[in-house]
Amino acid sequence: MDQKSKTIIVGGLELGSDQPERIIVPIIAENYESVLKQAEKITHSAADMVEWRLDYLQSDLSDFDTLVGTAIDLKSTLGDIPIIATSRTVKEGGEFDYPGTIYVDAYNQLIQAEIVDAIDVEFSREDVEIGQLRSLTTNGDVTMIMSHHDFEKTPEKNELIFLMSQMAKANPDIIKVAVMPKYREDVMNLMDATIAVDHQVTQPLLTMSMGDLGKISRVAGKTFGSVATFGSVGKSSAPGQLSAGELKTILDTL
Repeated sequence: MDQKSKTIIVGGLELGSDQPERIIVPIIAENYESVLKQAEKITHSAADMVEWRLDYLQSDLSDFDTLVGTAIDLKSTLGDIPIIATSRTVKEGGEFDYPGTIYVDAYNQLIQAEIVDAIDVEFSREDVEIGQLRSLTTNGDVTMIMSHHDFEKTPEKNELIFLMSQMAKANPDIIKVAVMPKYREDVMNLMDATIAVDHQVTQPLLTMSMGDLGKISRVAGKTFGSVATFGSVGKSSAPGQLSAGELKTILDTL
């Protein structure tokens, strides 16, 4: 990563302060067949990256042969579009909590098979799990996104700054924070905190204020230091997501 310009390469795609704000589209399928169907639709969209939400799967995630086999087909379908693997926990807006061993092993299988370009690891995970995954991503040349989600509220500006600063100390490649606003001031707190932290840490940031109130943060991220945003192709994975097509039009205009 070029620390001066905060540029990072994820699966051949450049993200950073010198690049356009990238559009990430989630795959939120309940079975492996639907994963590939959604992927096919995404290839005809404005998506720059894909986030595969493993927590939505109603299949047994510990069936690693099926997981990896589907991932191979997914990569073939998406072509050059980078893949982020994410297993979101319920307390941070996910659909299912996998035990720590399966959580780590599933990521490990995808990394060892050289299929995914990045993994999302929640800051709230146990230190030992974070350490294991940091080692796997470093050895496998995979980007580690460290994330924090609050679907109830937006912490005060100084709390957000402290949070992201602590996340940076865990040495991820990208820091991601998504929070829910109740007031206009909450949206501004997130934007102000992102600007402040962008001056303090070496990692690129990916931040957003959720819901209708926070939609402005999804299209103005580049202004305050966020390198990517999330859009949908079909069903969205979080409140306030615009469609990938709408995002592309707005970002190109800006």
